[in-house]
Amino acid sequence: MNLSLFRYAMQDVIRSVANATPGTGSTYANAGGQDGRGGELELVWNVSRALRVTGNIAWQRSIDQVTGQDAGYAPHRHFYLRADWLVANHWQAGAQINRVADRKRAPGDTRAPVPNYTTVDLTLKRREIDAHWDVTASVRNLFNATVLEPSLAPGTAIPGDLPMAPRSIYVQAVYKL
Repeated sequence: MNLSLFRYAMQDVIRSVANATPGTGSTYANAGGQDGRGGELELVWNVSRALRVTGNIAWQRSIDQVTGQDAGYAPHRHFYLRADWLVANHWQAGAQINRVADRKRAPGDTRAPVPNYTTVDLTLKRREIDAHWDVTASVRNLFNATVLEPSLAPGTAIPGDLPMAPRSIYVQAVYKL
């Protein structure tokens, strides 16, 4: 088990600043600052020789020094859980859950809050086929959750949020010399 706590202060944060001449847009400049604090509790548990469980819970708060409001973008809470199971000789199965919650918009961004999301991934691996090959098959975002990362405020870059990968399937073969 591991507990990490942090606190930070940033100065001269790069941000968009309105140009002096009205109607001419904005320019990126070193302006303002941000303070934050948070922590993470991590656990690694070898339940048996065949089963390992890892997970963490993280939380943070970041405040924009200019507005005194939440700085936005980063999740206030993050939860992650993973289990790896040695099913049989040379076979390994894994599952993980990733939950991102409570992300605020940057000060002045009036769009609806960024939605929380939960993804589930599954993996099956066959090791040491003929002593040279490993083959892995994975399904990421199994339930096809809508995963969005916050974009900059409207008018500065991308009007909507950034979509992340939908359900996807990966197959990997590795040959060891």
